[in-house]
Amino acid sequence: MTLEESSGNNQVMIIAGLGNPGNEYADTRHNAGFWAADAIAAKFRVHFNQKQHQAITGDLLLHGQTHLLAKPQTYMNLSGESVSGLLITHNIEPTELLVIVDDINLPAGRIRMRSSGSDGGHNGLKSVINHIGHNFWRLRIGVGQPCNERDDPHGKLISHVLGSISEREKEIFSLVLQEIPDMAAMWLLGMGNKAMTRYNGIDFTAKPDNDSP
Repeated sequence: MTLEESSGNNQVMIIAGLGNPGNEYADTRHNAGFWAADAIAAKFRVHFNQKQHQAITGDLLLHGQTHLLAKPQTYMNLSGESVSGLLITHNIEPTELLVIVDDINLPAGRIRMRSSGSDGGHNGLKSVINHIGHNFWRLRIGVGQPCNERDDPHGKLISHVLGSISEREKEIFSLVLQEIPDMAAMWLLGMGNKAMTRYNGIDFTAKPDNDSP
């Protein structure tokens, strides 16, 4: 759907960055969705000054249209409760939703946008799928996996995603987050497929600071 096609709606699309609320989780890999939402908010001067359906939200204005940027506060595993409530209240179809999450199956420095798909083992996506189905857009931000997961792999993965990032990872995520707002804007403008083509293949660990795709 393009902005022109949806000009009759008050709030046309929703972008939801998933994470866990609270200062103790702020710098953990599982909060990459929150980081992305904050980067988008900074670029488009969005203020998270509303509370609805267990989410903090703000209006995102782009080309004369008002969209909704949201950070569910339910904790990751219950994200679908918040997201589904937002869709119902604003009369928005799942295909007009972009969910941003961390992804252990992608290395740090890689991102991947898709228009639908499985949860990929991500509990936040699993919760959203359980509430609204598979047909919504998702943007995965790679956070990698622990180096050695032979012993108690599940426990190591939990420790990894809930662990704080290193200085090197901060540099990598900074490069990724610089591009997320433009990627989100392309999606809002009906150019999701173009955004996939442009960004899905980039390795930001090899991307100079002053380079742009």
